Amino acid sequence: MHSCENPHLKLKSILMRLIRCFTLLALLTLLCTCDSATSSEMARDAGMAMESPTIMEEMQFDGDDSDGMVSNLTVESSPDVSPEKASTAPKIIYTASARARVEQLDTALAIVSRTVAEAGGYLASQHRRNSSYEHTVTMEIRLPADHLSSTLELLPLIAQDIDYQNLDSRDVTAQWLDLESRLQTKRDVRDRYIDVLRNRAQKVEDILNAEDKIRVITEEIESKEGQLRYLRDQVSLSTLTLELYETQEYRDTGDSYRRSFGNKLLSSLAFGWEMIQELVLGLVAIWPLLLIGGVAFWGFRRWRRKGRG
Repeated sequence: MHSCENPHLKLKSILMRLIRCFTLLALLTLLCTCDSATSSEMARDAGMAMESPTIMEEMQFDGDDSDGMVSNLTVESSPDVSPEKASTAPKIIYTASARARVEQLDTALAIVSRTVAEAGGYLASQHRRNSSYEHTVTMEIRLPADHLSSTLELLPLIAQDIDYQNLDSRDVTAQWLDLESRLQTKRDVRDRYIDVLRNRAQKVEDILNAEDKIRVITEEIESKEGQLRYLRDQVSLSTLTLELYETQEYRDTGDSYRRSFGNKLLSSLAFGWEMIQELVLGLVAIWPLLLIGGVAFWGFRRWRRKGRG
């Protein structure tokens, strides 16, 4: 008995194989498409990376460079400090001066010293002078800027009369920001010089020249830092020049000393004797001239006598 296959089952098997083939083909097509997209994206990124500028540091050392910098330096300039990131608070230097009359000078000085100490300031200098009609003390006070107004407000409380009171201000914000920007730029350049010195310099001459350039930039940085510290001190601490005085009842100092006639006569005799001494010493000093003049005069007279004879 021969077995025969059902044609429906055979057709169904062929269809299933075709579906599997199409499915496999679709999967392969999808995978190829993804790989192509990924490859294209990677190639594009690589191209962009190749085309994007990179920071290059090429240094050629030249000992004859007169401006104290490396002769040929190609570096990507560092971005300046943006105004948004920098401190935008105004930098103002306040200076004040005042002169006032007080009833008791020592008491007023004690009050001022205590007030300055409580405000966190200090007395930079103090000079005292006394005359027949007043005693005066001049002080230079350094105190925090936010306590300057309160210290000036104390003056009417301890003074009987205020001769003058001045307050001046100077805005140094632009100078402050300029120093900070220049400092940052110089630090960046110095760091790049150091990096090139460590990684690129190979010859002894190159190393010595690089160290010299770094030294010059370091000196410039220290100079700018000193200027910035001075500005910071002037802004944070205000200067008050305060002069306090106490009037005194006039006292006669008596007659001044007067020289007597005898004293003047002795002085005149001494002065005349000194003149004689100076004259004798002067004649002794010019004895060669006197000798030459005497010989010339004798020769001239002798010549005249011969001419008459």
